[in-house]
Amino acid sequence: MVLADATPTAGGTPPPDLGGAACRAAYFLPADRRTVGRARHLVTEQLGVWGVVPNDCATAALVVSELLTNAVLHTSSRRIACTLGATPDLVLIQVTDDGSGPSVPRTRRAGPRDEVGRGLLLVKAVSEHWGVGVAEYGDGRTVWAMLRTARS
Repeated sequence: MVLADATPTAGGTPPPDLGGAACRAAYFLPADRRTVGRARHLVTEQLGVWGVVPNDCATAALVVSELLTNAVLHTSSRRIACTLGATPDLVLIQVTDDGSGPSVPRTRRAGPRDEVGRGLLLVKAVSEHWGVGVAEYGDGRTVWAMLRTARS
């Protein structure tokens, strides 16, 4: 499967299909900054149950933290969905907002003194692929990242 990194288009880049054998979990969280820590915990715990090694769980928690923070700060959402899918060597993380933001999420260059602007660069650095697509339901969008992982 060939995947491209996020490129802003009208239809976006839909997340890849992991197939029917993938493990799946979904969390619906209030769009609040305090939710980010809870999401990190939920993702780390679930991936651990599925046997994903601790370092890869930590990387997935970082990605969830960055994507969820962006959804909270840059959209008018009231609720955010975080979904996980896992195969023996891949984890797909999707964060879907229910409101629109001012623009399509994209990486940007942060200056050395900037306190924001590095989240998607981190996601890009640790992910095999990432993208932005329209939400399956409603007016929001889904930002997703695919991580290569190992199982214990």
